[in-house]
Amino acid sequence: MEQIKNSILDYLKDNSFMERETVLEDSDSLTQNGIIDSIGLLELIDYICETYSIEIPEDMLTPENFDTLQGITNLIIRLTK
Repeated sequence: MEQIKNSILDYLKDNSFMERETVLEDSDSLTQNGIIDSIGLLELIDYICETYSIEIPEDMLTPENFDTLQGITNLIIRLTK
């Protein structure tokens, strides 16, 4: 779980509006904090699908699953079991 979270965090630091030294809590909103926009979200989804060899069902493309590190991590764990 921690490895997934760190992987997503590294991706965000390299590919979003997030500063490298930013501290992000598991429940911090990525959109409300200006870390990711709609284009960035699409790129993040592509990254997740490629990295974890998963396909994300349309009904799982919800804010609850993609607006926080915790939501993203939980989604990946559910889809890789």
